[in-house]
Amino acid sequence: MKRFAILVFLAILALSLLGVSSAASDTPLAGDLDSSFGAGGVVAHSVGAAENSRVEAIAVQQDGKIVATGDSNRGEDGFLLARYLRDGSPDPSFGNGGYVETHFPDAASADAVAVQPDGKIVVAGSETPGGDIRSVFALARYSPDGSLDTSFGTGGITTTAIPEQSSPSSAGAEALAILPGGEILAGGSAGFETDAITLPTSFFALVRYKPDGSVDPTFGQSGIVQTRFDGNLGLWGIAVRPDGKIVAAGTASGPGHGLTYHRMALALYKPDGALDTAFGHLGTAASSATLNYDGGPSTLQDGGIVVAGETHNGFPVLARYTAGGRLDPTFGKEGFRKITRLHGGSTAIRTQTDGKILVGLRVARSGGAEAGVIVRLTRNGRLDPSFGRGGIVPLSRGLLTTALTTQADGKILVGGGSGDSWTVDRFIGGNNCVVPDLRGKTVSKARALLKTSYCRTGRIAKRLSRKVTRGRVISTTPLLGDRRPGGAKIDLVVSKGLRP
Repeated sequence: MKRFAILVFLAILALSLLGVSSAASDTPLAGDLDSSFGAGGVVAHSVGAAENSRVEAIAVQQDGKIVATGDSNRGEDGFLLARYLRDGSPDPSFGNGGYVETHFPDAASADAVAVQPDGKIVVAGSETPGGDIRSVFALARYSPDGSLDTSFGTGGITTTAIPEQSSPSSAGAEALAILPGGEILAGGSAGFETDAITLPTSFFALVRYKPDGSVDPTFGQSGIVQTRFDGNLGLWGIAVRPDGKIVAAGTASGPGHGLTYHRMALALYKPDGALDTAFGHLGTAASSATLNYDGGPSTLQDGGIVVAGETHNGFPVLARYTAGGRLDPTFGKEGFRKITRLHGGSTAIRTQTDGKILVGLRVARSGGAEAGVIVRLTRNGRLDPSFGRGGIVPLSRGLLTTALTTQADGKILVGGGSGDSWTVDRFIGGNNCVVPDLRGKTVSKARALLKTSYCRTGRIAKRLSRKVTRGRVISTTPLLGDRRPGGAKIDLVVSKGLRP
């Protein structure tokens, strides 16, 4: 027994000399799947006959429970809503074993979810009644137990047709926000069909609802805002600033010099739905048509707006605009940051509390297949080396990334799907300690670099050296580029010069 204790002590000592503690060696890294969630970090739910089923939106309740929404049976029946406990198991107190299906008279699909402060859950998307009104905004609100809230709309459901210039017309909600007064804001796109080739046929649409589900007549024109600028518009995200103003972001496209151009497009609205003319050009902003960038979802960061998108040749790209609607020159190159290490488009974006930016991507793989990837960027748009490997985390099993959010503890929830199953993955948040290049640095400089690399200074040993100046670092343990959990100690060997 004594011999065994000595061997254990020697093993721990060896690990210590290598700069790795026995506890740290078992600690997951930022970007790893969280093994305490679901099965190895993944929750999968079969939706039966559905094809390409996936989570379209995900949110976290104040009590830490997780809600996710998507389509039921390929969107032909209605909304599918799920609630999971903190460990990823379906919440038995919600609906039927954690799941709720809501059927509409006509085909419907869910695209957004939000949780009210009172625990009620709102889901938004579209319904397709047919005829000249091809599709409408569709919302449903649920009580905390998963039952439809009959105090909202008609039996818990409300639909809104967006007035267009002509018919056939279509509209669908892509984003949701719960406003401080309890109102519900839905954003999406609306459009109509026409034989005119050059006439813009789609535009941004916002609808504000009262807490009872009725359209709020004090917002825009009878509760509806329609915004047309710079060609055909598709709205992919909304955000509400602390001052109550509303950011809408998406894509603008149209013909130009024989080609179709694409722009990132933004609009800023006052709380009453009027465009804020102090923003950009009379309330709107767009990237140059010569860049040919598709826009996508957006997030607020440090008072500015970050928009995710895709270049014309298929690389993810982000742009940051100031609060006044101008490109921020401190972000990337003249306000844009391309991720040239990956090939694909952006599907979701989220700002962490520390200002770092999480982006969900749909990337191309060999053979034409697609897969999901998460990237994390620093505040100024560079790939963050403290997350995953060089800021990149691929999803396993060919899953697509379609939704993204964070928990209060910094863990990252990713919604997606593959085949007939939808999935929710949870990843470890925080920052990895990635050993920087300290060779030849003074001890004080090494300490500063370790701190900015989320590491701590460990033991400092001194050694004679003919090549390294006295007082400067010869080597580290672990070695340059090694990844350790945030706060790991890095041991230094420092030169004490030549023997006199």
